[in-house]
Amino acid sequence: MKAFSVCACVSVGLLWSQHVVAATLRPSGVVHGASVYLSDVFEGLESGQDRLLGPAPAPGKAVTIGGSQLIALADQYGVDWDDQSSSASLTLTRAGHVLGRDDFVALVRKMVAQDEGASSVVVEITSFTPVIVEEGQADPVILSNLEWDHKTGRFTALVQPTHPSGTAGADSFTLRGTIRPVQPVMVYDHALAAGHIIQQDDMRIDPAFTGTIPPLARSLPEPEKMVGMALVRTVAAGQPVEATDLRRAILVHRGDPVLLSYNSTGIRLTATGRALEDGGSGQFVHALNLGSRMILIGRVSASGEIRVDASSTAIPPDSEEARRLGINTMMLDGGSRP
Repeated sequence: MKAFSVCACVSVGLLWSQHVVAATLRPSGVVHGASVYLSDVFEGLESGQDRLLGPAPAPGKAVTIGGSQLIALADQYGVDWDDQSSSASLTLTRAGHVLGRDDFVALVRKMVAQDEGASSVVVEITSFTPVIVEEGQADPVILSNLEWDHKTGRFTALVQPTHPSGTAGADSFTLRGTIRPVQPVMVYDHALAAGHIIQQDDMRIDPAFTGTIPPLARSLPEPEKMVGMALVRTVAAGQPVEATDLRRAILVHRGDPVLLSYNSTGIRLTATGRALEDGGSGQFVHALNLGSRMILIGRVSASGEIRVDASSTAIPPDSEEARRLGINTMMLDGGSRP
């Protein structure tokens, strides 16, 4: 604490000739405003006895008045301080309002909205120290010179007090951090273990994602194309879906029995068949209809069913096309996997 210097001209010759008033030294003091008054030091003063002593410290700062100064003040202004002692002291603290991280985040968002027209952004501030300003002061700081690298998200801005104290620029500092636009992102709806086969309700679009978006989360296939794929790692709820999280799961294996379905104008027909190729969800594979003994082509569904393409043409098992496909007689005669 630094010594409090008020009324350097205090001297016995300048003592007032007013009557003495009983008062007590405050145990501690909080100064509200830019000036220190006698009533901030002593309580119990008579009406009209209060006097201006000098400027207050900066908001949030404190000064200590030593015993000799207190005695001089009491003598100069006729304060009857019964317990005066050279060992006494009083610490006066200037009241202030703390501007925290959230306050500066709000200022950056406001400036981005004004300069860039982007009101929905996520702002993160790094290497931050709270700032104490005068209590009750509207707009205590000014933000200027915003420099935002849209590629990396990094930004800097100059913070200046509205009413600086001391040398110009001494109270200014550079604010640093990152700015990211809020955007819709596909995320996992719940935690999932590695190896899980993705279903439609495992993912959702977060319309206002505020976290960090990995580059590979921007290169995803359409959601319906990810159904039936397998997770290669464990993921958490709300985590962005990345292309590298998923691999195509083999749902039907060559030689396995499968269900064939035919869907046309509201009619659904099913038949038993045998897969002639390995296939994952969404892939087209050849299959043998065990009833008609014809080779068909269909798309593998997430459930492992093969949905026959209505526009495809059935292939006879002894045709040249079947031979070009590499379909051997063992597969057609009921053998499992060659």
